[in-house]
Amino acid sequence: MNVSRRAVLGGGAAGSAGALLAACGAGGGASSGAEATKAAAPKQVTYVKTASADVYDKAWQDMFDIGAQATGIKTTIVREPSANFWDKRQQEYAAGSANADFTYNQLNWFIVGGLKGMFVDHLPYFKRDKIDTSQYLKTEFESWMWKGKLWGISFQSGGEGVLLNRQLFQEKGVPMPGPNWTYDDLIQMTQRLNDPAKNMAGVEIGQNGIQYMAGTFMRNFGGKVLNDARNKALYADDANSVRGTELNVDLHQKYKVTPTPQIQALVPNGSSTFRAKMVAISINYMGYVASVPDVGAGNIEILPPPKGPTGLQVARVAGNSWSILSLSKAQESAWQIIKWAQSKDGVLKTPYFKTGIGWPPMIWAADAPEWIDQFKGTNIASLRKVWQTAGHNQVVLPEGDMAITMMNGPLNDALAGKTGTKEALVQSAAAVNALFAQRPKEWEM
Repeated sequence: MNVSRRAVLGGGAAGSAGALLAACGAGGGASSGAEATKAAAPKQVTYVKTASADVYDKAWQDMFDIGAQATGIKTTIVREPSANFWDKRQQEYAAGSANADFTYNQLNWFIVGGLKGMFVDHLPYFKRDKIDTSQYLKTEFESWMWKGKLWGISFQSGGEGVLLNRQLFQEKGVPMPGPNWTYDDLIQMTQRLNDPAKNMAGVEIGQNGIQYMAGTFMRNFGGKVLNDARNKALYADDANSVRGTELNVDLHQKYKVTPTPQIQALVPNGSSTFRAKMVAISINYMGYVASVPDVGAGNIEILPPPKGPTGLQVARVAGNSWSILSLSKAQESAWQIIKWAQSKDGVLKTPYFKTGIGWPPMIWAADAPEWIDQFKGTNIASLRKVWQTAGHNQVVLPEGDMAITMMNGPLNDALAGKTGTKEALVQSAAAVNALFAQRPKEWEM
């Protein structure tokens, strides 16, 4: 990637996200009326989020405290348990109230809430304040749109990547792969690295659902997951998607190189098999980069997912967002603090940049030495290139959790060896397509 570029929020790269915004009518400047609105906006807002570890949430509060000095707007954080968090937001909206001005949001929630009217369309703010949206990872920015409306503003990206433990490779005498590695390489390496007798697995595949990593296996084998309208599942009838899924299942059932229940039982609470040095390769979300200090910066290699048989190399890209609630009486103030939080001062000079987020959604922020220097000596540049040029996140749907549950139930059975791969995909696609057939016309893209 290139170094930091010009943009209103601190960076800006030429790209199609800017064209997308222009197509949505998001050009032009702030009016004098808008300036008056900002001047009259409340000076206090409330942000509601799922509770994280204290160290993360303290970093968030410290960031907002610094933001209060810069903007004059105080932000109070309300932390709530993740269980029932989304149900509570919907119940509040149905009752005509909200206990916050902006909220933490997820990809399986935002369309559901947006179609109900829970969130404002944030594109007019970008238009008014002339913000170049091409500074964001394209897939990340577009993931929060439906029917031409931007119902979420990403505060962290959740790009898929591959972490490798150099020390474990060396101990087994297995050469480290490069960024052009293939799935054949992955199979051969994991077989040599796998050592269950010593509580060591070859590979873990985190968040292995069709909307996440399992979808990458399909796509890298040249398969299709959904149609462009996102109202039909194609993967059961696509031979390449089936082949990619078969490899995914084979890693668990044929080659048996994934963590056994015995290994998983030994993982310390709050850790993972990779962080506990009990697996050599982790295909997962690059969140909080917690593995780097646990495993040791010098022992970490970072790569994109392997290339498929025809050379395809894609990765899933998307994280979490802020959404301004439509029932808030301080929407302008919420926007001002969000905008500041994604400026150079808000990102580079506050603790949450290094402590509270998974990966910056803005390209310029990930280029900044304050962030990227922690990955020196790795092939992180190759992964970031894949995110920018071949990121995917198609399985974001108005049916939300219902579709994801139907989609992945049969796949989980195949991964567990309870059913065949093709049978599982046929069952999965049939259930999802039956659900899509009930989709109201007004929900369509």
